[in-house]
Amino acid sequence: MPIEFQTLITKLFPPDRGIRLTDVIVGDHSGQVQLTAMAPTASGPGCATPSSSVHRHDQRRLADLPWGAFGVRLQRRVRKFVCRNVTGARRIVTERRPDVAAPYARQTMRLVNALRAIGMARGGEASARLAAHLRRPTRASPLLRLVRAAPPPHTPALEAIGVEAWAGRRGHRYGPILVDLLTHRVVGLLPDRSAATVAAWLAQHPTITVVCRDRSDLYADGIRRGAPAAVQVVDRFHLVQNLRQALEAFLIDHQSVLQAAAISTPIIGKYM
Repeated sequence: MPIEFQTLITKLFPPDRGIRLTDVIVGDHSGQVQLTAMAPTASGPGCATPSSSVHRHDQRRLADLPWGAFGVRLQRRVRKFVCRNVTGARRIVTERRPDVAAPYARQTMRLVNALRAIGMARGGEASARLAAHLRRPTRASPLLRLVRAAPPPHTPALEAIGVEAWAGRRGHRYGPILVDLLTHRVVGLLPDRSAATVAAWLAQHPTITVVCRDRSDLYADGIRRGAPAAVQVVDRFHLVQNLRQALEAFLIDHQSVLQAAAISTPIIGKYM
C-alpha cells in the first residue's frame, strides 16, 4: 500500500476508534472498504455484562459518502457474541458501533447526517435532485423522514418571544404560533386559541421577560396569567395599524370641519 494512501486511511480510521481497515477494492465507478471491529468484548443493549465468546460472524454492507466521482460502500465484519447474563432477554448480542451506523441501518451516520442537512436546506423533491447531483442518489420521502427524525437542536433559555395566530386549517382551526425574537425560530405551535393554553405554555418557560403580541385580548389575558412579570409590547404591524385606524377615525369625526376648511382655503398656484 502506498505511503500516501496508508496515511489517508489512518486519518479516516484512527486506531483509537477501534476499527481496522482490512481491504480496499476499487472498481471502475465505485469502491468497497472492508472494516473489522477490534474490541475484544461486546454487550447487548441495556446489559452491562460484557462477553468475549464469539458465536458467529456476519457481513453488513453500508452505503457511505462518495469519494469524488466514486461511490463507496463499507463492508463491515460484524461479530455476534454469546451473552453471559443468564437473566437477560437475549442470548446472542451483536456488537454495535453507533458512531458508524445505527442498528439495522443501511447507511453510515455521516451519510445520514449529510442527507439530513440537504433535506433541511432544500426539502422534498429539490433535495432529491441536489443529492443526486452530489452523487448521493435518494428519493424525496426518505429525505423527509430523516428531517422529521432529526433531534431538536439545543436552544438557550427563551427571553423574548412573539405570539401570533396561525391557521392549521384556514377557516376551521386556528392556534397561536410562538417565535423566539432573538433567533427568529419557531418554538411552539399551540393546538387551540385560548388564554388557558397560552398561559400553560408560558408557565413552562419562566425565563421569558418580553412578549410581543397582537391586539387580541385573549393573548393579553393568557400572558398575564402565564407570565405576570413579562412586559407586553405590540408588534410593529399592529402598532402601525392602530395608528392608521386612530387617524382614520379622527378624520371621519372631523369630516365636516375639514371640508369647510378646504372650501375656505384659497388655492395657491403651482408657481409662485
